[in-house]
Amino acid sequence: MAMTKNKLVNFGLIFVLGGIGGILGSQLLFPWLAGISYLKNVDWIRQAGEGTTVINRTERVVIMENEALEDAIEKGSGIIVGITSEIVEKIIARKKITLEKPEILAQGTGFIASSDGLIVTAQNLIPDSAQKISVVYGGKQIEAEIKKIDKASGIAVLKINENNLPVLPFSDDELRLGERLFLIGTKSPDFSKFIDLSIVKQVSPALVVDFGSKEIVGSPIFNIKGEIAGINWADNSGQAKITLSAVIKELLK
Repeated sequence: MAMTKNKLVNFGLIFVLGGIGGILGSQLLFPWLAGISYLKNVDWIRQAGEGTTVINRTERVVIMENEALEDAIEKGSGIIVGITSEIVEKIIARKKITLEKPEILAQGTGFIASSDGLIVTAQNLIPDSAQKISVVYGGKQIEAEIKKIDKASGIAVLKINENNLPVLPFSDDELRLGERLFLIGTKSPDFSKFIDLSIVKQVSPALVVDFGSKEIVGSPIFNIKGEIAGINWADNSGQAKITLSAVIKELLK
């Protein structure tokens, strides 16, 4: 029993002395070492002297990337709009009749491309038979004018009568293999927003970025800096396509 008590006492003394040593080291020794000219550039000594928790370099990069991604998603969410194409009138017995309930032809996503109301979306959300195009933004349904449709790139440019709208820059960088990207889309019928994450899986001969969501037509693609990298659309066979930012910028001129 005496030996057990001695061991416990010794263990307690070691624990207490170790704690005191840690406090003295962090409060006195490391700040003193950090003040020595040839030691102050040693990363862990400098951080300890500043009271900074030393994080593994890989963990630090991941934390910074995740924070950047969260910030980019928050910014990107502010420029997302819903798109609705409708038939509002029909000719019945040679008379033009206004429908009590408009016939919806297509719904999807678009994004604000200029502060004075230019909207970019997928051209297949704007069928030739559409009589009314609406942009859903800020809880309002705003009638839009078609400014340009380019079937080769899959893009439609609309205009709404709004000003001081939020915008984000277009990316000038080429996409890199393994680069992290995300899209923000809207779901029918209430245009609630969702995000989908992916990476660039192939750059050539064709760009491959696989997003798992189905309702991605017209959804803009962003990099983790919050820049617009492209837009999703679908060809006549329903195959998902991506048009990159350089083409979008040319169409907006």
